[in-house]
Amino acid sequence: MIARDRELLVQLGQVNARLGEVVLALMAAQDGGELPADGLREVGAALRVLADDMLARAAELGGHILVTPAAQETVLCALCANEPVARPDQPHTSVDGRFCGGCIARCLDDTTHRHWCAVDTVGNAEQSTSLVTEVSRA
Repeated sequence: MIARDRELLVQLGQVNARLGEVVLALMAAQDGGELPADGLREVGAALRVLADDMLARAAELGGHILVTPAAQETVLCALCANEPVARPDQPHTSVDGRFCGGCIARCLDDTTHRHWCAVDTVGNAEQSTSLVTEVSRA
């Protein structure tokens, strides 16, 4: 579990490092003073991903089971909040267990990879965790 704790700290550091850029991008995208709904939704979803992961780990460390309202009903995509997740049988910490197929496809179809995307953030965390697990098994 120490590797998971390290990954949480890495996620927190990544969010911290990019938050200023994201705020400036949102400010630049304001239309008549209003924030863009899509950008605001994307940032909120990415922050929720980190917050959910941190709260779940805190619950584990404290010996509690964390039951979020989303876990009690159909789990909607953390990015668009309209569609059910692609794979509700997958952990909420995975891309398929957190996002709908449409949001995942839009992320994968963006060949420029210049966007800041919650799907990428979770996918990168999954890859890092898998790599740490493979190295520890070797």
